[in-house]
Amino acid sequence: MRKPVIYLNHNKIGDKDVVLLYFKSNNAIYERIKQNDWIDWNAECKKFAVSVTASTVGLLVDVFSDIAEINTHYYEARLKGNTEEVSIGDSSYFNGVLQRAEKYGAITLVPFKNEFGRFLVVKYTYCNRINKVLVNCKYSVWHKNIRNFVVEPKVSVLLNFIKTVSSKLTVRIQNELKISDYRILQLLYEQSYEKTYFFKSCPIEFLKYMQMRNYSPSTISTYYYFLLRFINSYKLNSIGQINEFGSDKINEYHQWMVGEKSYSFQTINQSVNAIKLYYNNFMQRTVKLDQVIRPKLGRGLPKVWSKEEVSNILGCITNLKHKTLLSLVYGSGLRIGEALKLRLSDIDSKRMRIRILGAKGKKDRYTILGNALLKMLRIYYDEYKPSDFLFAGQFGGNYSTTSAGNVLKAAIKRSGVPRRGALHSLRHSFATHLLESGTDLRYIQELLGHESSKTTDIYTHVSNKYLHQIKSPLDDLSI
Repeated sequence: MRKPVIYLNHNKIGDKDVVLLYFKSNNAIYERIKQNDWIDWNAECKKFAVSVTASTVGLLVDVFSDIAEINTHYYEARLKGNTEEVSIGDSSYFNGVLQRAEKYGAITLVPFKNEFGRFLVVKYTYCNRINKVLVNCKYSVWHKNIRNFVVEPKVSVLLNFIKTVSSKLTVRIQNELKISDYRILQLLYEQSYEKTYFFKSCPIEFLKYMQMRNYSPSTISTYYYFLLRFINSYKLNSIGQINEFGSDKINEYHQWMVGEKSYSFQTINQSVNAIKLYYNNFMQRTVKLDQVIRPKLGRGLPKVWSKEEVSNILGCITNLKHKTLLSLVYGSGLRIGEALKLRLSDIDSKRMRIRILGAKGKKDRYTILGNALLKMLRIYYDEYKPSDFLFAGQFGGNYSTTSAGNVLKAAIKRSGVPRRGALHSLRHSFATHLLESGTDLRYIQELLGHESSKTTDIYTHVSNKYLHQIKSPLDDLSI
């Protein structure tokens, strides 16, 4: 039988912050309250109330855990909404080389500004062990007005906070909190792993090098992890010795990866690219890394939905913002990152086109703006009034990729359409449907921003444009 729920809510009585307890009449809860004289009846609010401290929620959970569920949704409502997080270093790779660190749980740092100042609010699902770590950390402070732990938004404080708590907690960053300090980024990238005696960090200068070269955050994290695996595969070698490795040693390393049969050819190819960048470009070595044995990549076909299936998926989305975003991805063939970076000035309704700045390969291009999409965008603008980014997050800046993916996943489930990939499959479907409607492949290449026509040619293999005209030889048999 499900436990009764006690909802916590915040109220201010005079100059005192209190937590009010809302619940349906229940004798067991009343008896438990009688046993705890720190839970008082508030005559003004006509509810039981408790003073707000850093341990309030934890105490209530402990007191009622066996007879009732504590719900903090309304208590934390000021930080709810579209708060999104970016997981930096939230995944562990390469088991056997790097050991995954055991954590109590995850926290997210959210930039927050109000009349009391600027803070990084620590957002998490309540857990006694997480709460204890934050209480014992001198860099996190309970803020009675915000009713959360906060961290001062200074580089030195944030650096020390992450150093202190990341051995027990996974630290995530809300997507409006931009981290530029290399030391903090390094801590976040490596927090998933046990820092054993043999553990070696990647040279922080390599991280700086990739950022100075304007690599995307996704590429930086990927290359950083592959180099981290590489240098930690040689536990008895120093970084100086590893820097002197030649192509024969690197060939041998990737042959080990092939032999383990735990990694795809794409994964090994990414490792080759990361290590090549490290030695050839960053180290400026003369090692002939073109001798590295690259595995052949299989040619996989893109996963697409039919027009009817796309219509069913989008039709299951009721939230206007979510529906407009995914309709834009499909209707104009955008990568999700391109869609989330769009600003109002990029929508040209007179010429019916959309400008994409700094796309993949740091190239600009234009794509189409359909009439149906323009109508939807105008309705969306009247409703949400975006001022900078077309799709803004809760605290400004652009919306998160993770949320967009979750929206599509939920819509696919509701629609009953078979799942064929994720967000990028909408872009694949855009290209395939254009080809099937007779659009020249060269124009599709331009709209997608493909540098090589070979990349666009793959859509000819999934298009039904001519397949339905081909007669099966079985039809000519009398069986």
